[in-house]
Amino acid sequence: FNARSAVSTATEGARFSVQDLRRNLVMAGRGILEQNDNAGVYTVVDNNLRTFPCLDPDDTDASASACIIDIDSNDSSAIAVRYAVGPQPCGQDGPPIDEVTHTVRFYISDDGDLICQDIETTGGALAVVYERAMVSGIVRMRALYGVDTDADGIANQYLTATEVENAGRWINVVTIRVGMIASSDTEELPLAYQPATAGDLNIMGMEMPAPNTTQSFTPANATISLRNLNTTVQRQ
Repeated sequence: FNARSAVSTATEGARFSVQDLRRNLVMAGRGILEQNDNAGVYTVVDNNLRTFPCLDPDDTDASASACIIDIDSNDSSAIAVRYAVGPQPCGQDGPPIDEVTHTVRFYISDDGDLICQDIETTGGALAVVYERAMVSGIVRMRALYGVDTDADGIANQYLTATEVENAGRWINVVTIRVGMIASSDTEELPLAYQPATAGDLNIMGMEMPAPNTTQSFTPANATISLRNLNTTVQRQ
């Protein structure tokens, strides 16, 4: 029973994480005005109104940032998008957002919680208005961004946030691919089911050593189509 419970906990953590990410990230770009989200906007300082926020350097503490991070100080990605019309971010109660720009942002805390932040743009400035842990026991999260290179609305290549930034391709991002590894958290495997040595875990083709032999680990991947973006023609 304990072994099944540990496996189930890791599996459910992975499933719930993907559901939360998909539910929020799919809203990217909805209600964002073209004047705030065109190619020129991404060549200057973040206006706090465009679909994809600023990018902070690798090794940044995600909890102290409001930006996208390729690989943060916890070796995970921080993912963020904006929208101005739609449901409240992070599962909050309340009336739908109506023409007020919100950044919905996900990162992994020091304790292994999947954190969802709601950051509102007010008077051009950012303010965190809500934050909650959505799922516990997340070991790692990484993100790649699907870039449409031929204006057909379909991703032709997947790049890291740093690669997108360096290539000036945020305006061409149409999907986000997220990979994560969930653990059984406080549910440990019985001694008889624990491997002698920690194996390797795979996250979107990248291998990492398992942090221990006592927990169960489950990988999960999702490719999220950003169908609420302005059309490719509008954004280029």
